[in-house]
Amino acid sequence: MVQRYLFKSLLVGAGLLALGSPALAQRAAPDSVQRPRSLLLKAGLRLTHLRYTYDAKAWQVQLPLSLGAEYRVAPRLSVYTQLEADMQASYTTIRRRATRRNALAAATVALGIRYYYGGGPQAVPRFGRYLALEGTTDWEQLTATRLRGRPATPTVLTPGVYALWGVQHRLRGHTYYDLNAGAGLLAPPYYNFERPGSVNRWNVGGQANIRVYLGW
Repeated sequence: MVQRYLFKSLLVGAGLLALGSPALAQRAAPDSVQRPRSLLLKAGLRLTHLRYTYDAKAWQVQLPLSLGAEYRVAPRLSVYTQLEADMQASYTTIRRRATRRNALAAATVALGIRYYYGGGPQAVPRFGRYLALEGTTDWEQLTATRLRGRPATPTVLTPGVYALWGVQHRLRGHTYYDLNAGAGLLAPPYYNFERPGSVNRWNVGGQANIRVYLGW
């Protein structure tokens, strides 16, 4: 009798829990939807810039680090900033001598605004598809050369503005991915040495990015 009573009690409790779950979900959903976390800090890799090359005498690894912060200013609108650096490590053997070199091959600073869309009229997407307008400044180290008879490492600085379409989602826990692509307008580049006047013109550029982050 006791076992039968316990079994019936478990069945009744399970039924009440099943009936109560939708109501609890409906009550909890507006809070989770209407009050998303305002600030998201991100640290990870820009996988589209990851590169590894090697041969019998040398190898080279480019590790593209990416740091970002995104702040939600409205239910569907956020502002963000990104700092990205392509760290380059190489090893070369020449004439039985081993040399190593670590360098910052390129860096990018970006500031932009995102509009998240999709879902019903009452939905407030925490992540998902978005449209973005992004201003960037790209710094790149060019191939070492000789200028006026002396060795030099030329660099170039290129400002630009891009319109992007993308999607950002949580994979699991604190892991996120962010994919985007788009086109933009590039300002005349600035070199740290004298260049011909023909390069001082506006240009059209494009970008496609795959980023994987740890976010907090």
